[in-house]
This record gives sequence, structure tokens and C-alpha cells, in this order.
Amino acid sequence: MTNRPERPHQHDSTETLKSALARASTDAQSYAQTGPKQHEDICHTLADEYLDELRIRGEL
Repeated sequence: MTNRPERPHQHDSTETLKSALARASTDAQSYAQTGPKQHEDICHTLADEYLDELRIRGEL
């Protein structure tokens, strides 16, 4: 993920981030059971980005 901004989701609304976090978590659980592993890893990476942004905003 080269050339990605440090806070790629800073312009997304809090509601959007929370919804995306829920979806990424659900998808990661699904891929953990069915595969492929790299899709699960991507979902976890996205969830981490959403969590980081929500923490920065003080929403968690």
C-alpha cells in the first residue's frame, strides 16, 4: 500500500466508519471460516484503519 495517506479515512463521516467497521469485521469472520486467507487479512487491515481513525476522533 504505497503512497497511501497517513489517515486515508479522515474525510469519511463517523457513521460511515462505524458501518464500514462492522462490515469489515463480519467479512473477516466469514473469510476466516471459508477462505481465502488474504481476503481475511485485507478485511483486518481495513478494520484497523477504521479503528485508528475512530480513536483519533475520540469516538471509541
